[in-house]
Amino acid sequence: MSYRASRKRLSLMMFLQYAAPGVFIPILSHYLKNYLLFTPFQVGVILAMPAVAAIIAPFPAVWAADRLIAAERLLGVCHFCAGIVMLWLSQQKHFLPFLSIYFIYGLLFAPTFALTNAVSFHHIEDAKRDFGAIRMWGPISWVVVGWGFSMLWLRNESLGAPGSRLPHALIFSGIASMMLGAYAFALPKGKKTNDKPPSPLSALSIFTQRNMLILCGVTLLNAAVHQFYYYGMSPYLNQIGLSNQYILPAMSLGQLGEIFMLFSLGFFLRRLGIKTTLVIGVLSQAIRCAVFAFAGLPWVLAVIPSHGICYAFFFTTAFIYVDLHSTAETRAGAQQLFNLLISGFGTLLGNLIAGKMATLFFDNVSRQIDFTKFWSMSILGAVTLSLVLILFFHEEKEEALSQ
Repeated sequence: MSYRASRKRLSLMMFLQYAAPGVFIPILSHYLKNYLLFTPFQVGVILAMPAVAAIIAPFPAVWAADRLIAAERLLGVCHFCAGIVMLWLSQQKHFLPFLSIYFIYGLLFAPTFALTNAVSFHHIEDAKRDFGAIRMWGPISWVVVGWGFSMLWLRNESLGAPGSRLPHALIFSGIASMMLGAYAFALPKGKKTNDKPPSPLSALSIFTQRNMLILCGVTLLNAAVHQFYYYGMSPYLNQIGLSNQYILPAMSLGQLGEIFMLFSLGFFLRRLGIKTTLVIGVLSQAIRCAVFAFAGLPWVLAVIPSHGICYAFFFTTAFIYVDLHSTAETRAGAQQLFNLLISGFGTLLGNLIAGKMATLFFDNVSRQIDFTKFWSMSILGAVTLSLVLILFFHEEKEEALSQ
């Protein structure tokens, strides 16, 4: 298969990967709080369940990926099973059943983000040059499904009305996962440099370097700060006057920004280097949350595209940094372990803290959250983390991406 054809297939894989969460993650907290009428703390606990699952799931995935089963095939199994569980979840209306089934879904879905990264790195020639252009099909998918579901499916539907279509987001997600599950089995297996099965401990050894340890600590906490956005944004937009059918399109503005930033990430990395790019990514979190806390709806909509800088400049760059320290044999395991910090511990910590803050700032009479105080917590966290990167993360000369 030609390199051009391989990139097209990997791009389609990324499109389907992010279609599955893209149709329901942005509105999940809104759905739980205002449709199923769960409390703010219950919402936080539910949103944390995939993170708990993501702490457990990577370890068998690290052992299995490219050792017992090719990463491409493991991706297919995880997605197909996750799709079936998501269809089951869409029928749940009560807290404990929803919580339990969403945890099972998280066990199956959590490894897929790192697996798609590993599959991409297996097949591309230059990660710094090519990965951003492939990864950008994730936010493209997020925008397409967000606008399509909202404008074609939710149009003229109001939250809680008889026949509301909001719960159908979970059904669409399940179908998208099953489609990728089937497609993954058609992907060619990545090349390996030798036939010796990799040891899971060899992937763990990558994270013993000083810079990597600092990056891991910042990534853990920045993922928690980042989760405030996913917890609070859809109920926040609803609270300041945006109707259901416009919430997903409004939030998809963030993915439009992400598309551009991922497409141009190689350009910025070559000119800024890894450290500066990471710092800008964290500081962007503080800036956007400051606008959310103190500005009105027009300014909020205007700053949502900065999500692209927050995500691409920090998280995608961090994944590339990990890949620079990996071999073909340790790549899948290293990506899984690093993703554990983001989708696992970081997301768990972020959702629990965000849920606690939302409960603390929640008015039981009006059923509204004081979002000025809510967003201020994430501003403080992002500013602190940017200072840690500036003072303690030192980019080695061989890792700098010069012109």
